[in-house]
Amino acid sequence: MVLMRALIYDGGLKISEIEKPVPEKGSALVKVLYSSICNTDIEIIKGYMGFKGVLGHEFAGEVVSENSRFYGKKVVGEINCACGKCLMCLNNVPKHCFERGVVGIYNYQGVFADYISLPEENLHEIPEGLDLLNAVFTEPLAAACEIFESASVRPDDKAFIFGAGKLGLLIAQVFKLSGCDYTLFARSSARVDFARGLGLNSKKLSDLGPMEKAGICVDCTGNPEGIKTAMDRLLPRGTLVLKTTVAQPEKIDLNQIVINEYRIIGSRCGPFAPALRLLAEGLVSVKPLIARTFDFKDIINAFEYAGKPGALKVMLKHF
Repeated sequence: MVLMRALIYDGGLKISEIEKPVPEKGSALVKVLYSSICNTDIEIIKGYMGFKGVLGHEFAGEVVSENSRFYGKKVVGEINCACGKCLMCLNNVPKHCFERGVVGIYNYQGVFADYISLPEENLHEIPEGLDLLNAVFTEPLAAACEIFESASVRPDDKAFIFGAGKLGLLIAQVFKLSGCDYTLFARSSARVDFARGLGLNSKKLSDLGPMEKAGICVDCTGNPEGIKTAMDRLLPRGTLVLKTTVAQPEKIDLNQIVINEYRIIGSRCGPFAPALRLLAEGLVSVKPLIARTFDFKDIINAFEYAGKPGALKVMLKHF
């Protein structure tokens, strides 16, 4: 039995040695080179999804399975591992597979380890010249791109984005590329200044006028009360896009939804191919979003840092 390092969550965080995965047919073994801590990882250790095991789902690595068509390639990987047989899979919606595992989140071991085994259909080769640290942002950037498919955003739409954290800053950059009228709202002046430094249209939430509303509101605050803030600023018949997942649920006023005929869309994982293109062509700026890079051996300290209010992206170097 060959062992490897992994970060295990079992009511607490600890680095342990566990068995190195052996890929099944159709899967490949990936050596993790870089990974990053997502807000979902923080919420899992607060109780979200009840997951226990190896955390982590954002990564860049190298395929080491000699029999894989990706052998020797640098890759990123989609996080939904589908059965390929259920109704959702047969209808080409594998991310909602009834039997799916979700890397580092639900019923599937994550990437905070030396290696991970993933289905080859989940892997995407990193374009030549794309920095591996930048490539780690593929998964959250894909989630940002998903809004445009699920909410059918048009260039003439007006959108408010609530939450100028890691995901919100990516979402705002994608909205900027679309040409629509958008504003990213943050609670602090420092974060507004940071967003404006990326060329984004940003304002303090406290500067939002009482009658200012938009046809699309996106909640990516990472806070349970974020949905209420976003809903209060939505025009009748507007679309509310929910990106926040937290351990502690929030109650909402269903009457308001019915009376104003709101359309509410839950939005999670998105398409990797366009996200990789945006990164490879330098159309989205991600390096400024990196707060610190830790060696993997210091991952518990990295979690403490990532859990601080307002912390941006914390990266992990695995080699």
